[in-house]
Amino acid sequence: MGGPLARALVLWCCSAPLQAAALAEAGELAQMSLDDLLRVEVQSASRYGQPLADSPASVRVIEQEELRRHHYRNLAEALSSLPGLYVSNDRNYSYLGVRGFNRPGDYNSRILLLTDGARRNDALYDQAHIGNEAPIELDWVKRLEFVSGPSSAVYGANALFGIVNAVMLDGGDVNGTRLSAEVGSGASRRLGLLAGQRMDDTRDWLVALAASDARGSDLYFPEFNTGVDNGWARGLDGESYQKAYAKFNLGHWHLSANLSSRDKNLPNAPYSTVFGQPGTHTVDQHALIELAYDGLLVNGWQQQFRVFDGSYRYSGDYVYTGQIDNRDTGRANWVGGDYRLIIGTWPMHKLMLGIETQWNTLVKQRNFDVFPATSYLDNNHPSRTLGVFVQDEWRLSRQWLLNLGLRYDQHSDYPAITSPRAALIYQPNEGATLKMMLGNAYRAPNAYERFYDDGGVLQKANPALRPERIRSAELAADFRVAQGGRFGVSLYRNVVRDMIDQVVDPTDGMVVFANQPSLQTRGVELDTEKRWPSGYRVRASLSRQWSSAVNGSELENSPQWLGKVVLGMPLAAGWTLASEWQGVSDRRSLVGRVPGFGVFNLTLSCEPMVGWGAFVLGVHNMGDRRYLDPASSAFAQDALAQDGRQFRLRWTLPL
Repeated sequence: MGGPLARALVLWCCSAPLQAAALAEAGELAQMSLDDLLRVEVQSASRYGQPLADSPASVRVIEQEELRRHHYRNLAEALSSLPGLYVSNDRNYSYLGVRGFNRPGDYNSRILLLTDGARRNDALYDQAHIGNEAPIELDWVKRLEFVSGPSSAVYGANALFGIVNAVMLDGGDVNGTRLSAEVGSGASRRLGLLAGQRMDDTRDWLVALAASDARGSDLYFPEFNTGVDNGWARGLDGESYQKAYAKFNLGHWHLSANLSSRDKNLPNAPYSTVFGQPGTHTVDQHALIELAYDGLLVNGWQQQFRVFDGSYRYSGDYVYTGQIDNRDTGRANWVGGDYRLIIGTWPMHKLMLGIETQWNTLVKQRNFDVFPATSYLDNNHPSRTLGVFVQDEWRLSRQWLLNLGLRYDQHSDYPAITSPRAALIYQPNEGATLKMMLGNAYRAPNAYERFYDDGGVLQKANPALRPERIRSAELAADFRVAQGGRFGVSLYRNVVRDMIDQVVDPTDGMVVFANQPSLQTRGVELDTEKRWPSGYRVRASLSRQWSSAVNGSELENSPQWLGKVVLGMPLAAGWTLASEWQGVSDRRSLVGRVPGFGVFNLTLSCEPMVGWGAFVLGVHNMGDRRYLDPASSAFAQDALAQDGRQFRLRWTLPL
């Protein structure tokens, strides 16, 4: 950074004292030692709060201070910094790969997305949106938890490979109003407003708004360099979104509501649309309102329940030759609720009993040409689910903890499914934890996979699809190393049966979803972390993973190696430097291989200054590395180019 503006910013940071609002934004977590952070309670592994060491799964946590310092733009960017996770993007959605599994064209349906423990996967595609299309902003998140491995024993469907739980801010975490403005590469602009207040010990409120607009990058696709536009898609990568979130706490009662809408232009000609012509775009809209209660009965037992009403709207316009404008739409409405009773009468024993149900009242898909008017698909397949579950946790001794879980799910369209989970945890001392975990999970086919048919153009339906299942085994160990350090290792093996995959039927050349023979992924994850009292911090991980189908072939989009280094360090005059390097080895694509790559990101931030607020400068892909992600069968390309160097500058002002 140079010039008068940069020198003025440094001068302000050097001369202005920190505001009280600055300390509130950083939060108590910024002052915690590593030992304190490891004792922070996580909610997602067992559906109630427990220390990381006692959770019956491998859980990774990114706390608020790290989320802010690295200036992650969305859930996908933050999650990609964790061991064993990687993200692919097709210029429309972001897809999360977990321990070597990320099928091209999979809509994150094998990942369960939660906000404050509430399910956010929609009822039509079962998708977990994690990019800019996500229903929430990362600015509204207090802590991000990722649970590796199957968790259907307590959550039911979709929790095959992992759970993403965004713990949202409360009003007391803000205690004021913050206005943020951001500009960046691709003519991107964003405005955000976050306001909240803790009224007293029982009342608390939070309101958040965000809006963004971007022209996007000019992109070159060699597959379309045929003389028309010379393979360049100019001004066709635009995106805009608007999001709102509100949360009210009154004693043991909690009311939250969320609305979002995202419009994305598609520059890479999916589904054989015309390349280089505007008009092909998608719109994703989410809505959820939830009322929850968490309190104690007179006998000391804890009861938790919630009721919710959600909806999802999708619309895609696709421009073809001959002035044909095709429209693809999806609509889903659902209502439901759950009840959990946590019995902790005995000091060494905790029992959770629960019941959960959801009615998908509208699950509608349409596909038609706007002009000339022609209908190809118009169906509606409502459904319902009912699950009962139990989790039994026994403290066998000071060193041994046993956690057993079992869930029984009844779907309106399938036979009942039972999902067990068991974890044995050994803690020989305060500096070591060893976990042995076994679990089964499942995912029922969604309405898109079973019933989508575009009239014989590209894709046909398969109502006979069966649920897919996974059997998982994992050994994990975590050790404290010296002062403020830790080291972890995890060995795992996943076997998937009846995997639902998109294939081409050789009899007619149509794309169809079909159950595949068993496949497996296995691997080892090493990770370490170190924090110093002076504010320096570093975490690093290395993952080696193997994936194979029943015939021994390697899975698509499954890198064998993942490497991560995440660094934070204080600089002079209130500045902080945060950086990360992510490396991904080469991957198999549908027809070839995609080279590996390494990307370096850098963020420079200044603490809030009296009267001037805080500034953050972020540089993504600082080395301007050109790299590719494997593409699905929806594209003519075998691999899709990702963004080069990207800049963004944010200003946040407490009001």
